Amino acid sequence: MLQKRIEWIDVSKGVGIILVVLGHTPTPDWLKTFIFAFHMPLFFFLSGLVYHDGNMTFTSFLLKKIKTLLLPYFIFSVLAYLFWVLVERHFTFTGSSDVDPVVPFKGIFYSMPDDYMLTHNPALWFLTCLFIVEILFFIVKRWGKGRLFIVIAVLVSAALGFLNYQYLGIKLPWNIEVALTAIVFYSAGFLLKNNLKEMRDRRMLLLTLLLFIAVGCLQTLNVRVDMRANEYGNMALFYMTSFLGTAGVIFSSFHLEKARLLQFLGKNSLIILVLHYPVIRMLKAVVYYFTQVSLDETYGSLLWSALYTGMTLLVMVPCIFLLNRYPIVLGRKKCN
Repeated sequence: MLQKRIEWIDVSKGVGIILVVLGHTPTPDWLKTFIFAFHMPLFFFLSGLVYHDGNMTFTSFLLKKIKTLLLPYFIFSVLAYLFWVLVERHFTFTGSSDVDPVVPFKGIFYSMPDDYMLTHNPALWFLTCLFIVEILFFIVKRWGKGRLFIVIAVLVSAALGFLNYQYLGIKLPWNIEVALTAIVFYSAGFLLKNNLKEMRDRRMLLLTLLLFIAVGCLQTLNVRVDMRANEYGNMALFYMTSFLGTAGVIFSSFHLEKARLLQFLGKNSLIILVLHYPVIRMLKAVVYYFTQVSLDETYGSLLWSALYTGMTLLVMVPCIFLLNRYPIVLGRKKCN
């Protein structure tokens, strides 16, 4: 474990989780496409940045990741499923009343985005995929010695991910096929952590802006990326936009590292990840049932996207304070 939280990493997570929430609101297509170009690779990269195994045995590391990733996954997946069965599936605007409840129940264990398996909370795919990535990386790091072996192993994994995406189309439980690609970003975070420490003292505002402009320009040449569904379009463009966007967020976080709100959101990004999707649907229900506004009017609206995002994050605040009182559900130890 890290002895001290690193402020700019928390800020990066804060920016990233805002993008996740914004991307799941009825935001304009151009903005959603821009966000999806890099927001999930960003989180895999940041996870690699803070990787630390402390010379643990494989069993110890496995148990740690079961506690910190799988325990929250199953707890919040079951809660989301129960909420979906009892409440959400009866919302007429969702179109999920025809979904057999057995399908998402199976999805709790398969954690696959296909065939409504994660309709109760699609965002949870990240936790099981990250679990696979962390275990794979631990094995690679321990099996081989040195950075060169890690690079070679990751390139092989990336090649396998490309072959599966381009030619085979195999879908596996816990998004294992996505992990073959995601480990590229995770490993990059681990390998580049010292370089980022050296760059932290530099102020690169213009470069940050240029990075985001480059993402926007390059993404116009590609389809909308959906990492959860293992859809990347042109893989070369996907890797470029992913790394450029990730760099843009991290460089901007160097300037914003004292932003308390972003730090707060970053520290609690796990809670926001597992809860925001049902909250957004509840907010849609409020609009649908209690206002004169048609949901069709909200789709593609930047104003409504901002309202949904702001309200969702506001609802998250009491949830964060409540869940932090019971950290065991988040796979954390209780602070004395």
